[in-house]
Amino acid sequence: MSHKIGFIGLGTMGMPMAKKILKKFGSLLVSDLVQEKKEELRKAGADAASDNIQIAKDCDVIFLSLLMPAIVEDVVAGVDGLLKHGHPGQYIIDTSTIPYGLSAKLCELAKEKGITYVDVPISGGAGRAADGTLSLMAGATKEEMDSAQLPQYLEVIGNKIHYADIRGGGIGLKILNNMLSKAILFADAEAVLLAEHMGIPFEKLYNVIMSSSSQNEILRIKREHIANHDYSASAKSYFPVTGTLKDLDLARQLGDETGISSFGCNNMIQWYRIAQQRGYGNLDSSSIVELLRELEPTK
Repeated sequence: MSHKIGFIGLGTMGMPMAKKILKKFGSLLVSDLVQEKKEELRKAGADAASDNIQIAKDCDVIFLSLLMPAIVEDVVAGVDGLLKHGHPGQYIIDTSTIPYGLSAKLCELAKEKGITYVDVPISGGAGRAADGTLSLMAGATKEEMDSAQLPQYLEVIGNKIHYADIRGGGIGLKILNNMLSKAILFADAEAVLLAEHMGIPFEKLYNVIMSSSSQNEILRIKREHIANHDYSASAKSYFPVTGTLKDLDLARQLGDETGISSFGCNNMIQWYRIAQQRGYGNLDSSSIVELLRELEPTK
């Protein structure tokens, strides 16, 4: 079965994913509020939609890659949203990171319209999006996705698909992964600071960590940021402090919704709020190292 594919949201992650899908399937209808981004995809061979309504009417499978939960809710369930103008049998594949409760709500609203909304958040950063090696977490069973022939699209952007088997399970896994990675990154930052106060260079600490029991992927990803003191948007694997706070807040909300305490998460939120207040908001999340250096400089 051949689907007509749409893609809404051509940002840091959406653009490389859309390009991978376009290259594989040869056609794609795209939409974004920034005209230049649509034009970039049009030059690559995609069709630029006049608005999201066109995508809702014309496409069978619609990918979303949007930054803020309120935007996702408006695009899906708003006055000019996909559910109002879509059609039964349609699939909405949402790669955005949104609250667990909102994901469940959109799923139910879509079901009432005969549309299937599946949460498929992603992890790996822009570099892996461009390589098509993202990790995907699908809020559905493998059998369900296979029957709809959806893995053929997901496998273009990711090399590992984790099936949570329940709606909202994908976003739940993503939120928990984000929470854990930021907690590990903060522990890395404390270790870096302690090493510096002892006169041990970062690379020596890094080599020990990555060959010992404390090895962790987030430090490998952020190595160049920390080693080069480069936390700008142009640096590889960039993800801002503002986005980190959003992810941690989603984890806090998940704790509230499930009634589970999350002391570690709340601790991370306070540290990253301090970072934002001190002007680190648009710097990479690994700039937490610089915040600790600022608070406790070497003598």
